[in-house]
Amino acid sequence: MRLLLVRHGQSEGNASGVVQGHLDFGLTTLGVRQAEATAKRLAGEPIARVLTSPLTRATATAELIAASVGAAVEPEPGLREYEIGHVSGLTATEIAERHPEIPAAYRRGERPSFPGEEGREVFYKRIATVLDRWRQSGESMVAVAHGGVVSALCYTALGLDHSRPGIFRVANCSITEFSLERGRLVLRRHNDVCHLDGILTMEDIG
Repeated sequence: MRLLLVRHGQSEGNASGVVQGHLDFGLTTLGVRQAEATAKRLAGEPIARVLTSPLTRATATAELIAASVGAAVEPEPGLREYEIGHVSGLTATEIAERHPEIPAAYRRGERPSFPGEEGREVFYKRIATVLDRWRQSGESMVAVAHGGVVSALCYTALGLDHSRPGIFRVANCSITEFSLERGRLVLRRHNDVCHLDGILTMEDIG
């Protein structure tokens, strides 16, 4: 029983350097290449289901993977990226200019508050729900999501304090794998990018 977490390929928002949150962007040409490489890497894996965030950048990635493993794509609202509020659509420079308290919190090693955000407790509750459903399913599946979601799934599965950011970095189209062993979630690999030689991107914003 395995859960393979895949971040979407590079999106137009990633390439523009903006924070995306719930904003909907498609894949860039490079993002499509990354998704194709990931699909090739996973081809032939015994995968029963492919779940995806309903946002376009994730769905487009999931469709390529699903075709390679012979599974249907299933939208999973719980995999949608964190709603980061009023900073959605802004670059890091614009955020620093309008909300200097945000980069200051990061410099202190703290997770900042964002005006209009979803709320971390709400976010982590829906992430925990996704994990619980996977545990109960008994199936091996791929879940295509976002950098913040993959990171949150890792924090939740491993029981880590999510108030301290930056433990998990998640490249576009990287693979993170969990297995369920004797009732415990075990992290088998994180941010596996071996299939992305020459096409790796590490934008961490959505």
